Amino acid sequence: MVQMNVRIDADVKDDVDKILESKGKTPSSVVRELWDFIKDYGDTPDLQTKAEKADKEAEKQRRLKAIEDGATLWSRTLKEAGLPDDGKDPFEGMSYKEIRDLMYDEQYDEYLHEQKERK
Repeated sequence: MVQMNVRIDADVKDDVDKILESKGKTPSSVVRELWDFIKDYGDTPDLQTKAEKADKEAEKQRRLKAIEDGATLWSRTLKEAGLPDDGKDPFEGMSYKEIRDLMYDEQYDEYLHEQKERK
């Protein structure tokens, strides 16, 4: 066995000692468990403060919202354009080249329309 000495804030130590005692553990037993965990897994456990957990959860919720917004983008775009949304993908079965050519045709038509309006 090896003895380790650690410096820690006195108030934190007192608070944690009470928690550990209520769980039937000692600081030494918890440190041994931590060392065993690191040895077994080759990594440290994911220890986070409440603030870090809250930040992580907020980021998770932000990403889920972005996914949800992206999933409804097509439907919202059709609605904003005043087009019916029948739930079908209008590009289904079309190749990339066909979609690209369709886009170019639409852009060219818009360009011609703008040129016509300028005259």
